[in-house]
Amino acid sequence: MHSRWPISRSYLFSALTVLWLHWAILPACADDPQLRPGLSSSQGTKSIRPNRLRHDRKAANAMARYHWIDKAALADPQLIESITDFHSAAMILAKHPRLGEIAEADHYLCRRLTRWKSVARTLAVNPQADKVIALDPEGIYRAVKNDRRLAKLLARNPMFHRMITENPDLGKFLSTYM
Repeated sequence: MHSRWPISRSYLFSALTVLWLHWAILPACADDPQLRPGLSSSQGTKSIRPNRLRHDRKAANAMARYHWIDKAALADPQLIESITDFHSAAMILAKHPRLGEIAEADHYLCRRLTRWKSVARTLAVNPQADKVIALDPEGIYRAVKNDRRLAKLLARNPMFHRMITENPDLGKFLSTYM
């Protein structure tokens, strides 16, 4: 299709339009804006920083699968608390190959994981369970009282001898529930 205007005229028209817009808008922006004074802290303004981490099941599951979650937990132990608020994420975390390092970042990990019977059973089978239980044996005591099958699963753990060596009371306790 043939244009009414040659190409040079259309370029000239667009260039003039841009110049006119620039000339019309420039004087409105030329004035220096006046800054408003900041708020003083004496007015009682609240901080917008959250005091806890948000909870999201999908994000918790993704973080529980993350191989280097122990490094993130060292930076912020509340992260593990947020992850273990969900059953599915706690189950994934109980199977984690670096569970011992995660427990060193959050010493209450055993109590957090043993809230649910299925997660406690998964923890009992994990070879890193000895490190988790050594830091917080109270969590496993409560879980064994609620589920006697857990004592048999712990006895089959490959690191059971280390658990008993570090905590002889655990051996006595488990023998009463087997």
